[in-house]
Amino acid sequence: MADVTNYTIENASGANVRTDLNNVFAAIQSSNSKSTDLAASQCVAGMPFLNTTTNILKIRNSANNGFTEIGNINSANLGLLATAGGTMTGAFLADNAGTASAPAISFDTDADLGLFRKSANVLGFSSGGTEQIIFDSNGLTLQAQNDLRFADADSSHYVGFQAPATVSSSLTWTLPSADASVAGYALVSDASGTLSWAAAGAGAQGAGGDNIFWENDQTVTQSYTITNGQNAGSFGPITIQSGVTVTVGAGETWTVV
Repeated sequence: MADVTNYTIENASGANVRTDLNNVFAAIQSSNSKSTDLAASQCVAGMPFLNTTTNILKIRNSANNGFTEIGNINSANLGLLATAGGTMTGAFLADNAGTASAPAISFDTDADLGLFRKSANVLGFSSGGTEQIIFDSNGLTLQAQNDLRFADADSSHYVGFQAPATVSSSLTWTLPSADASVAGYALVSDASGTLSWAAAGAGAQGAGGDNIFWENDQTVTQSYTITNGQNAGSFGPITIQSGVTVTVGAGETWTVV
């Protein structure tokens, strides 16, 4: 653009007035474009301006103390995401004040379904305006006794897990790192939340509906400690493998019949 210091047409000779007018019209025609931002003395609120170095189109703010960026004139839609959608190349920042009833990211026909920031580093998922799931550094938490469901092949039915109605103290069970080495083993707890594979407790068996025969293995292949306050019994003979220990504490007994 022409070097315009202001938009005032000074009293002067006809040629000088003509030059002033041409400079003003050139500035308007080029959106006051310049390689550097205009000085404050050259600006008024609402003035459009194009920085020809960055190709960013701007507009002077209402306080006339700075420019508000509109976009890059060399980019489609001025580099802005169209309402029809498109690809973003920068970070997407949602409203920090969203809630479960009015999530920051929702849908035009379902405004109470979506994502919201519950607190620092805690992401909330809402449905029907109610917080259903939270995700944070501890993992994923299903709220309000919601189910963890696994649907069948056609998703017509499911199996699921659900927390009890009341939990007096939070507890996490840690799964074993590998499958059981012997078929028929069951998950057992060490009473501290760590699960492992062990032989399922013996049960009465028999033909038909008979509960007559109690069976147990004949060889102890893994170390075992009788639970405090409990007694144990086995049918012998019993062989304890080398390096394996069966610990019977004070007050407990292990009877081999």
